[in-house]
Parts: sequence; C-alpha cells; structure tokens
Amino acid sequence: MTPLKIKIGAAAAAIAAGGGFALAVPSSPAVAYASPPIFIDAVPQSPAHLVARGAAVSVPVLVTCNTQNTSIQVQLTEKVGNKTATGFNYVPVSCTGGHQTILVTVSAGSGQAFAKGTAYAVAEIFGCASYYCADDSSSANIQITK
Repeated sequence: MTPLKIKIGAAAAAIAAGGGFALAVPSSPAVAYASPPIFIDAVPQSPAHLVARGAAVSVPVLVTCNTQNTSIQVQLTEKVGNKTATGFNYVPVSCTGGHQTILVTVSAGSGQAFAKGTAYAVAEIFGCASYYCADDSSSANIQITK
C-alpha cells in the first residue's frame, strides 16, 4: 500500500468516526439561547459633590442591571493645580431591573484633596444571573461642585 492510500484511508476513517460521534451524542442548545438575558450598565454622571472639603467626592452613577451579586467600582482622577487627586471605591448594588442612581463616595487616596472642577471618572460594574456573569465599564469627564 502506498503512503498516499494510507493517508486517504486514515482521513476517511477519521471523518466517519467524527460523523458517528456527532450522531450518537445528544445535542444541546447554544449557550446564548440557554443563558438568561443579562443587562448591566453603569455611567458616571455630573455633577459630583465635594465631601469634607475635598477629602472625598460623592459621584452619582446611573446604573441599570438585572443581575444578582452586583457591584460597582468608581475611579476618579482630577488635576488640582500641579498635583493629581485620585481615589476609588467599590460598593454593592441591589439591581431593580430599571434605571437607578447610586451615589458612590470616593475618598482622596493620593494625599491630594479633590477640588471644584473637572474630573475623569470610570465606573465599572460586575454582576451574575444564575451561572452566567458579565461586566461593563464606561468613563466620562464629570464636574465636581461644592
């Protein structure tokens, strides 16, 4: 038998075995069809308000989600003079399935207080429904007021 005939025979046997396996194993729906629909979204909003003379900022975050065990994290960065104020906070969320505004208090963690002005905010959200989880993030320039 020539090497070419051996290769053709092996390929035919592999195709036949694969076809037999595909027919013998029961099929199941695609994961997208079996998964519950998950929707999570978190967007930082303006205006945010200074807390304790800039030691922290209360940042409103527009949240829409239908998951359980959900949490959001907000990171805030602001240029104050020639320094940079930064901070973050992580809070649990009880999803309602509709829009809700969550106030997240972000403490200045860099040794520099926040001030009135424009800051860069990032909101990240993570949640699960049954055995399926999702995450999302969005960012925005927000205004900090008194």
